[in-house]
Amino acid sequence: MSRVEIDKQKFEMIKAEKVRNGLQSVGFFLESDIKRSFKPGHGRTYIIHNKIHRASAPGEPPAVLTGRLRSSIATDLGVNYVRIGSNVEYAKSLEYGTSKVAARPFLRPALERNKREIPRVFKEGAEKC
Repeated sequence: MSRVEIDKQKFEMIKAEKVRNGLQSVGFFLESDIKRSFKPGHGRTYIIHNKIHRASAPGEPPAVLTGRLRSSIATDLGVNYVRIGSNVEYAKSLEYGTSKVAARPFLRPALERNKREIPRVFKEGAEKC
């Protein structure tokens, strides 16, 4: 009988790279979906910055006015996690709402919309190693 030895350090490096690639694929997949969800709204119409703007209705993703929020959506890859979010100060208020403004969620709906696709995206990303 022959004996097979595994280089544990190399194995752990390969495993970590696969996890990292899978998480990165999931992050970019969700980031792209979130950005695509920003569309003209179905809320009230008004003029701002000399342009006609159609706001989002409560419950819809925010309607794009300047594009700042949408362009701020980014993927943060950690050792064993991926975080998708925004550093724009009003992102949290739009996602969860405030006492004066109803929520315009854009992060949580993307996760919910794609929860069945995430394992496939992770697997495909991990297999790219």
